[in-house]
Amino acid sequence: MPDSLEQEVKLILSRLTGLDVGEISDTANVVDDLGIDSLKIIEIATEIERTYKVAVKDSELGKLRTVKDAVSFLRELIARKNG
Repeated sequence: MPDSLEQEVKLILSRLTGLDVGEISDTANVVDDLGIDSLKIIEIATEIERTYKVAVKDSELGKLRTVKDAVSFLRELIARKNG
């Protein structure tokens, strides 16, 4: 059963890609499987920043290879923010 953070990341990806949440697996590659290009990844980062009040550096965008990576990265950002 997916946790709420994972589900929220999938909802963000769904909104920005037009894919159904059910089509987005944890292991989906954001480029190859979801068709997300460099501009769309910036939109996703901006949405994450707004939603979770965290800062995503451009140099960190490469960490977002799979949905699972994105969830782990977001957990890391939230942990940093909460110190």
